[in-house]
Amino acid sequence: MTRICVLIDALGWAYLKDRDFLPEILTYRTEVQTVLGFSSGAIPTLLSGKPPRESGHWNLFYYDPLHTPFRWIRYFTWLPASMLNSRVVRRGVRFVSQRVSRFGGYFQIYGVPVELLPYFDICEKDDIYRPGGVPGSIFDDLQRSGTRFRSYTYHECSDREIILRACHDLKDRQFDFYFIYLAEIDAFLHHSCADEKAVESEIRRYEQWLRELYAQASRVDDEVDLLVCSDHGMTPKRAGYDLIAQIKVLRLEMPKDYLALYDSTMARFWFFNENSRNLIVSRLGDLDCGRVLTQCEKKGFGIDFSDNRYGDAIFLMNPGMLIEPSFMGKQAPNGMHGFDPVEDPYASAAFLTNRHPGRAVRTLVDVHSVLVDWLEQSRDMVRA
Repeated sequence: MTRICVLIDALGWAYLKDRDFLPEILTYRTEVQTVLGFSSGAIPTLLSGKPPRESGHWNLFYYDPLHTPFRWIRYFTWLPASMLNSRVVRRGVRFVSQRVSRFGGYFQIYGVPVELLPYFDICEKDDIYRPGGVPGSIFDDLQRSGTRFRSYTYHECSDREIILRACHDLKDRQFDFYFIYLAEIDAFLHHSCADEKAVESEIRRYEQWLRELYAQASRVDDEVDLLVCSDHGMTPKRAGYDLIAQIKVLRLEMPKDYLALYDSTMARFWFFNENSRNLIVSRLGDLDCGRVLTQCEKKGFGIDFSDNRYGDAIFLMNPGMLIEPSFMGKQAPNGMHGFDPVEDPYASAAFLTNRHPGRAVRTLVDVHSVLVDWLEQSRDMVRA
């Protein structure tokens, strides 16, 4: 039995629900609710079956000035912000910090001001597509079971090269379980999600690649399980909103009074006195472009961290409304993800297989359960 799980970043249900996609192979298809946030939270949930508060993985940055890989920057914060945030210096900061920390996972600093980096740590310290990357992930289970497996990701090569390598390994029957992560369609949809013709062409390109993959697997094994899923969708931009300007007029100081991280779809705040908390929360409450998440909502989204490492207050933008400028860039992309996974019709991930999964699949946790079922079935086959 050959089992193949293909995770296609951002290819959400909205782009597949009314479109044939390997219809002769993937006969079971359904919508899957993602987690609030980005791939940094969604993929660990899929891999481990745990919500962010249990996996520890949510947004890339979290408050931890004691263990930050950027602590060395403190010795240079006396330099002008314009110098610290020049392109050359920022490139050097990323390179040195990654080398010093020896982190093996996804390491980016985006547009976070360099002078603020020493207050934050990065959640993805290890390669999450390897055993030990996320506590209790499917890769830990595979290793523990002795299953022959391999994961293919952007850490090694392009999406096309990944497919070619997997086909080569399938031909040689190198493994029994293949995990294939295709990341490039995410960048494509950020830029071109509103271009229907371009989207159709890109989806057909990936469809053909997967058809080649399945054909190769079927040539060497009569029994092949193919699962294709995504981590989230992609929402077309409706408008941009300068949230940073709304906070700056309050004349509070960072980092003396508060800290803020302005992602594209949400802003996260940490307060160091009651005055800053009251002023910022009150100002956010007056805005109609989004809302401050309640504690009940945080719990429902699985992001109610007891230490508030990911924010004392989280302001979530309305679907399609982007923070512009943000720490992700001066101009927001044409498409983005990270909105309310219940309210946003574009947020949902997709799940498609060539066999009925044998259980209801409604969330990313359920997708993980299907992978665990695969592993259990393999064990039963060995025992038989």
